[in-house]
Amino acid sequence: MNLDLDTLQIIRQFIKKQIDRVKDDLVYHVDTIDKLQYSRGRLNALEALLQDLKDLQNKTENIDEVNSDT
Repeated sequence: MNLDLDTLQIIRQFIKKQIDRVKDDLVYHVDTIDKLQYSRGRLNALEALLQDLKDLQNKTENIDEVNSDT
């Protein structure tokens, strides 16, 4: 599945907004250790997703470059 750059940018912006919300929750709304662990896990998952999107885009660009060279 290939996504155009606009769609990819929208997805990244959405994930970044979710990361900001989780960070705000960590600062202002966490009052138990369970909430802290949940928020930290969610933050780690969102950041990993953002990194995966970046890695996939780089991999796709590298494949496209190799295909265009041949």
